[in-house]
Amino acid sequence: MNIIDKIINHIEEILIVIMMAYMTIMNFINVLGRYVFSASFSFTEELTVTVFVWVTMLGIALGFKRNVHLGMSFVVDHSHGKAKAALILLSGICSLLFTAILLVYGADMVQSQIEMGSSTPVLGMPQYVQGLAMPVCAIFIGYHVIGITYKLMKDALNEEKKDGGAAL
Repeated sequence: MNIIDKIINHIEEILIVIMMAYMTIMNFINVLGRYVFSASFSFTEELTVTVFVWVTMLGIALGFKRNVHLGMSFVVDHSHGKAKAALILLSGICSLLFTAILLVYGADMVQSQIEMGSSTPVLGMPQYVQGLAMPVCAIFIGYHVIGITYKLMKDALNEEKKDGGAAL
């Protein structure tokens, strides 16, 4: 599982870096073109929006991987042992439920976009290229939720063993 983690993390991080670099460069060129040459490249705006959607969804997945999403951790942080593990499990289940909803409705949206044949106005790029970010990244999110939930539960139960089982 460690090699799979490394591959998925590298794919996500490399994609985010490439996409962020693209957005920065293209927006700079577009602003420069607008103010220096009084000309705008409309296709860059469409591509930037599409890339932004993907970066956002990949960023959510990476946030789950690193366990940096905001949450109501006060109760969990002040719990110990089995109670803490149970709260972590509940949080993981809720996150997986959110992920399942994202996956199902994202796939439904993509299917609708394909059936309607919708495309972007300037480039005529299929609209589902943006929409695919939801179901694809939902898979990454679910993978990371399972991994971080397992790790945090294991840590909580090991914490209880270190304390001699007398946590409460």
